[in-house]
Amino acid sequence: MRVGIIFEGTFPYVTGGVSSWANTMMRSMPDIEFTVIHISAKPEKRIPKYKFSSNIKDYFEFSLFAKYKSKKKPLPYSIAKEISETIVYPFDEKYMSVKLYEILKKAYNYDFTVIPESDAYWDFLESIYKKFIPYEDFNYFFWNVRSMLLPFMNALTVDLPVCDLYHSVTTGYAGLTALMSCLKYNKPFIITEHGIYHRERQLELLRAKWVKDEYRTGWIRLFNTISALTYYGSSAVTTLFLKNQIIEKELCDDHKKLSIIPNGINYELFNSLGKSKEEKTFNLGLVGRVVEIKDIKTAIKAFKLINEYKKDIYFFIIGPTDEEPDYFKECQNLVQMLDLNDYLSFTGSVDVKQWYPKIDLAVLSSVSEGQPLALLEAMACGIPVVATDVGSCSEIIFGTSGDDDVHGACGEVVNSKDFIELSKAILKFANNPELYKNASQIAKMRVEKRYGLKNMLYSYRKIYESVVL
Repeated sequence: MRVGIIFEGTFPYVTGGVSSWANTMMRSMPDIEFTVIHISAKPEKRIPKYKFSSNIKDYFEFSLFAKYKSKKKPLPYSIAKEISETIVYPFDEKYMSVKLYEILKKAYNYDFTVIPESDAYWDFLESIYKKFIPYEDFNYFFWNVRSMLLPFMNALTVDLPVCDLYHSVTTGYAGLTALMSCLKYNKPFIITEHGIYHRERQLELLRAKWVKDEYRTGWIRLFNTISALTYYGSSAVTTLFLKNQIIEKELCDDHKKLSIIPNGINYELFNSLGKSKEEKTFNLGLVGRVVEIKDIKTAIKAFKLINEYKKDIYFFIIGPTDEEPDYFKECQNLVQMLDLNDYLSFTGSVDVKQWYPKIDLAVLSSVSEGQPLALLEAMACGIPVVATDVGSCSEIIFGTSGDDDVHGACGEVVNSKDFIELSKAILKFANNPELYKNASQIAKMRVEKRYGLKNMLYSYRKIYESVVL
């Protein structure tokens, strides 16, 4: 079996949850061949952060904002007109997704990148402009719509290597390329969502200062439609936890294709690491990239409150610092301003397995997550965790009511950005040995029972075989 696994801006160039999950999964399925497909924003030379396993047989990359010359025939006026007539106000995403799927079934061999040069496109632009924002500067309107559509046109046109199955690690652009390959080669494709792509884009667009209010709804509905379209055309859709699946159901009517596959880690490996710390200090560890989405600054502010109360607590931020250098510099400046240099350290890129034995409590301060592997790894080591209430953190820490889980809390959850509550939650475990011991035991049992690597691999293998064989 050859699986084309499609990434958007993650593996193999960016470390973190999605990349770590993918690397582990591919290495753990040596009998399955993989073609790694990476979608980038623009062409640039980068150094991979992961060494390919021997069962990765091919690598393919394309950029969304590059200019490609396709050998395909230009999209006919009739099909372009059908598309423009489908995208109509009030933008019913599920209706549009079904109509677009039927159109794409007969259009996978055409070049979509020439659409801006077609009469149908100009008819569509003129109609939208006159109906909705005739007061807007047309030049701005033209370039805004073009920038909105260019990456989608590239995603619809690119020819991926032939595989037996396509596995997209998101909806969005990756999902579109998987769908078109599915239609072209008559092969199945599945989707795994760590975070819900269209919700993440919606939050970005609502915060973005460069997007005028007149365009926000169009952008948001466009991403919603792409998710609905890829859900509709896929054979199976998996996600990591229940809250994600509830959101998926808003745009996917066929609930039978939806399933939950939690992330899995090698419990035996992490559980065997043991404790190497002998000094009488209490060490906090935040395992993650030093990037804005991890909200390292809130963790630093929380630690300042802790440091004023207890001087025998130390904080290690364990992860790469080169992805967002400006943000890292801001974090360093904050540490210096709060006079924490003697108590807080950035380790940079290291082998986290050498650090877990030194950590007493794991901290996560992110504003957005899927199902953080760092929490699961810490828990397997018997380390209680304190995290913000994002993604599946509540489910990981407090457990579920299912038979495949254990009862009890292995840590504490606080609201995002609330450094005061974060500091209180950390001190709660630092000051209560009995509470700490109980949480440590629950942490290990929960990972062993619910988040083992073998369970995850079995579930993905079962889906692969069910849609291919």
